[in-house]
Amino acid sequence: MGKKSLFVTYLLWLFGGFFGLHHLYLGRDFHALIWWMFAGGYFGIGLIRDLWRIPEYVKDANEDNSYMVQLAEKMRKYPKPPSGTVRYFGQVTVSDAFGYLVIGAIPRELLPEMLIPFISSIFAPIAVAVGVYLIGNIGRHEGTFSSALIGAYLSFPVYYIYDAPICLTSLASLSYFNSTSKKWRRASKPKKSLPRRLTFLFLCGLIYLSLWSSWLYFNCTIVTRDQEPVKCRDAAKHFFKSPIWKEFVFVLGEIRKTMQEHGWKEVWRSFIEAFDPTGEKNALKVLDLDGSPTQQEITTRYRKLSREWHPDKHKNLEQKQLAQERFIEIQQAYEILSKIKSDRIAQNVRDRSAEEDTVNQPAYKHDDL
Repeated sequence: MGKKSLFVTYLLWLFGGFFGLHHLYLGRDFHALIWWMFAGGYFGIGLIRDLWRIPEYVKDANEDNSYMVQLAEKMRKYPKPPSGTVRYFGQVTVSDAFGYLVIGAIPRELLPEMLIPFISSIFAPIAVAVGVYLIGNIGRHEGTFSSALIGAYLSFPVYYIYDAPICLTSLASLSYFNSTSKKWRRASKPKKSLPRRLTFLFLCGLIYLSLWSSWLYFNCTIVTRDQEPVKCRDAAKHFFKSPIWKEFVFVLGEIRKTMQEHGWKEVWRSFIEAFDPTGEKNALKVLDLDGSPTQQEITTRYRKLSREWHPDKHKNLEQKQLAQERFIEIQQAYEILSKIKSDRIAQNVRDRSAEEDTVNQPAYKHDDL
């Protein structure tokens, strides 16, 4: 009873890995939280690594005898957990991300400029310490949050010299945490009820999303073509009045109307045609033709544009290169349209032939009399 299944773990990895569901199932809540916050562990890299790490995680969760023997031998060999590259990189990356997120979430437009360094120096080290502590307490490693926090606050004076010395704060926190409190987790974590675990993860997620929301609303900016910064919140309001959004809403309305009148099959056919799989629409655009031109119209337009864009008619090197590209594009468009036109003619001939065979076929055979 209570044993974790390798099959279920891989199943949860497959369908909920980016949200850390497989780690949640195994009781690795910190691991699950990081995977959810960073889209599968640094945008899927950690998720891929889990492919060959999951069997070990399952053995750890089940306290498999062979695994525990190997773990005990490792603990005897290394009185203090060795600093692995992956965990070290993870601590630096996550603590940096948390620190920059907190600084980015400070509503600068609501606060006096002179208070920004003070607020950054108070809250950024806390965020950095959280990152170091979370990664440092995954699996069989553990350490205290206080050591990570003390190390982070060692960089406190630097915030009054530089705007955001997050990297320095992360390194200070990580070094102090590893040197003073990092040790083996010799006993399993106390079991907690699922509602309590989910409540903790929910609150952490709520704080995380609140920080992102504050950054998006107060400090996120985009730069226009004229190098003018515009707040993302203002850009979002203008976006919903923009031609591209109105066009999108119009297209959605047309899709809904088509679905009501003709069904999903017609919507799907229109969707496929919009991707221009045969290249016909683009070829018509290249040759500046509309509708369903005849082969003669296609040929006439091709000859005219070929003469106009022939590379030999252009002397300037830049113009000659442009003409060469345009000339090749015109040739390809002509070949596409000619082939499509030829295929359609051949198909029409086959269809007429099939209809004639059906009409000429006798209604009954002599043997049926």
